[in-house]
Amino acid sequence: MSDHSYYKVIAVFLLTIVVAAACATGPAPEPKIPSSQGQTNQPSVSEINRALATLAGSTATSGDYRIGPEDLLQITLYNVTGDTTLTPSSDARLTPRTTVVRVSQQGILSLPLLGDMKVSGMTAAEVENALRKAYEKYIYNPQIGVFVTEYRQRVSVIGAVVKTGVFELTGPKTVIDILAMAGGVTEQAGTQVHIYRQGANGRESHVIDLQVLASNASLITAGNAGVITLPVQAGDVINVPLAGMFFVDGAVKAPGSYPLGRRYSLSQALAKAGGVDRDLYSSDVTILRRGTSGGAEPINIDLNKVVAGSSSDPQIEADDVIVVPIHTGKYVYFKIFGQIIGWTSSVRGMAGS
Repeated sequence: MSDHSYYKVIAVFLLTIVVAAACATGPAPEPKIPSSQGQTNQPSVSEINRALATLAGSTATSGDYRIGPEDLLQITLYNVTGDTTLTPSSDARLTPRTTVVRVSQQGILSLPLLGDMKVSGMTAAEVENALRKAYEKYIYNPQIGVFVTEYRQRVSVIGAVVKTGVFELTGPKTVIDILAMAGGVTEQAGTQVHIYRQGANGRESHVIDLQVLASNASLITAGNAGVITLPVQAGDVINVPLAGMFFVDGAVKAPGSYPLGRRYSLSQALAKAGGVDRDLYSSDVTILRRGTSGGAEPINIDLNKVVAGSSSDPQIEADDVIVVPIHTGKYVYFKIFGQIIGWTSSVRGMAGS
């Protein structure tokens, strides 16, 4: 079934529910569910962004940075003289020799005696070890230091963030740092961040759970972070996918569509929509869910039983349509009869003046 047919079925079903609600009799008891937005047990977007801002810059170390094309390196040989054939018996004074060299576009480092060496993707410590082994052919027990003096790497950020685009690395950065640089996630963000990179064995993919990030900030700063504080590398693509949507209609205070950025139960979804309109709602709620055949399958829920704890609070899925029927008795009393009372009071007031 096409999307057009799917939503056509939903429209017909909504009309059927409204007509059925018109035949209802007797007021339903009012469930004590949240009546304001955002009252869920899941971290909000603002809480996630606060966690990003708090953790930014607190988890990356210089040892995490992977060298890439156009980086500028300062390489120091500490135990050499003007003659590079120093032996243990020499009494010559040791004078450090420093060389500043830029990594080529191909990730190659060119040095005297050694020629070309592939360093792209290596940390400074790994380059030191590689140079130490290479220089052992010419220098006794070479002592070498490598320091990145200029960072030229870039990563891309796409998806549901405030500022998408290409960001330059001005030093060691983690995914958290880059998301903070992008201004944080938006209300349309889902619960995950995907990191794509080209590794030694081909394309790699990593996933970060934003809810874990917001809920365990203290653990992250203590170093128990796992992939959440993954250091970024040149060419990484960080994607924050859009959340799915759910829809709320009927006797709620703010009907409309909402991003399924968190894991919402039915009562939490209704709270996101401002809560039920206590003057109008019926507790016979229907969730319209896309079935395996593509059609809309109704799931009937008694909201009063959910609130009372005698029935489970179902989880909402992407593309769900939640319908809270309008109770006829309440509608007649509060809308029609209430308007008549208001109109009568106005007429009496005018007559009395």
